[in-house]
Amino acid sequence: MRRPTRTRRLSIAAIVSLLAFVAVATADVRSFWIFDVFYLKGIGFQLNYGRAQYEQWSGLPDSEGFIHETGAAIKYSTWDPLKFSVFKEVLQSRVGAPIIVFDAIIPLWFPLLLLLIVPVRWLIARPANAPAFRVITDAKQEPA
Repeated sequence: MRRPTRTRRLSIAAIVSLLAFVAVATADVRSFWIFDVFYLKGIGFQLNYGRAQYEQWSGLPDSEGFIHETGAAIKYSTWDPLKFSVFKEVLQSRVGAPIIVFDAIIPLWFPLLLLLIVPVRWLIARPANAPAFRVITDAKQEPA
């Protein structure tokens, strides 16, 4: 079986993947000290304790303080590096319309592992100008 060759496209993909790996690893390490939250109109993204959490709130009115008035909050568990979780929660509000919360949590080691696939593939591949068989280096060698 022939090893694949290192093409320019594979080299660029490996560099981009390594840069993304460094960015995600930095965010992963930072998430143990600083809790980051990004919310925009019922959709949220959080980084905490080495996990990425996606939240989607549906059924909310336009007022900002509505969530705090109902007393509804997501329950955070302790740090578990192997825990993948997806759940849906239905909350009652004072207005009467239910609020549906969808959560998906993944540990950050999983995307880090996926980002290493292309650079490892690049390391396994042989250079583009390398001979197919190492024994045959030059066909025009003169006999001794």
